Formats: sequence, structure tokens, C-alpha cells
Amino acid sequence: MIIFLGIAGSGKSTQGQLLAAHLHCPWISTGNLLRQKMDSKTQAEMLEGKIIDDERTLAVLDAEFKRIQADKNGFVLDGSPRTMEQARWLVKKANDGEIRIKAIIHLTIPTEVAKRRLLCRRRPDDHKEAIDERFREYDSAILPIVDYLKQQGLAVYEVDANRRPEEVDKDILTVLGL
Repeated sequence: MIIFLGIAGSGKSTQGQLLAAHLHCPWISTGNLLRQKMDSKTQAEMLEGKIIDDERTLAVLDAEFKRIQADKNGFVLDGSPRTMEQARWLVKKANDGEIRIKAIIHLTIPTEVAKRRLLCRRRPDDHKEAIDERFREYDSAILPIVDYLKQQGLAVYEVDANRRPEEVDKDILTVLGL
């Protein structure tokens, strides 16, 4: 598994899909999974830019990991972990042999560039208040997760995402040795 982390608008989905195509493996978007499986309460929370609780998120991920036989197959994960509990859960699954974490790609980009990208997407949850909430969540939750994953001895690669998608993709392939 290769995990993509970064601020909303950094290009995680674009780069995750490109890498999955290069590797001929599944691309799992936690956000897409939650949107597909959500009830009205979860939908309202997502539209506000809130993080969906660990219990619901991990249940959806666990089912998807079983479906794709994650213990045997590689895949690209986009949108998780978003909490320290999710990060610990992934590390435990790796330590138990249920998944293999090959690398973490941390996409970095200035917030003003990310905000501009998000507003151009025109998704229902890409409005100013929700974007600001996701940026706060990145600072308070995602950055500590990146540090935690490094402390666990996992390969974390910082990639500058403030460039054309093709350039970012090339850098990702290079850092992964592909």
C-alpha cells in the first residue's frame, strides 16, 4: 500500500489515480467510499467539512481492504489516515500482516494555491467554510500523523505538489524507485 497525505487541494486523488494506473492496482479513496456508503447524517457532516468518526471510517476501510484482499495485493490509499486513531489502526494492521505499507507520499502545497484549486472543483463540500475546516484539520491532525508515521519507521516522502500534475507524478515515481 502507498498512502497519499496532504492538505485538501494538494492533488492526492489526481496523483493517487496516476500512481494506481502506473502500478496496475486499485486506488481507494476514503472520501469516495464514505460518500457511496453514507447516510444522511454522514452526508451532512461531510458537506460541513467535518471528519467522519473513526468507527464509521474504519468499518468502511476494513470492509474494502477485505474486498480487495489487501493482505496479498498492493493498492493506493487516498484520504486516510485522518486521525491518530486511524494511523495507529493502519500501523497495527501492517504489523499484523493484514496490509503492507510500502510508502507514504506527503504532498505539500501553499494553502492559497490549494484553496484556489478546491474552489475550481465545484464539489458540494468545497465551499469556504468547509475548506477552512479541512485546512484546520490538516494542521491539527494530519501533520502530527505524518510525524507519527515517520517515528514508526515508515518511508515518508515529501513531494512539492505546487507544480503541473505531470511533474509531480514524475517526482513520485522517482522517489518510489519506479
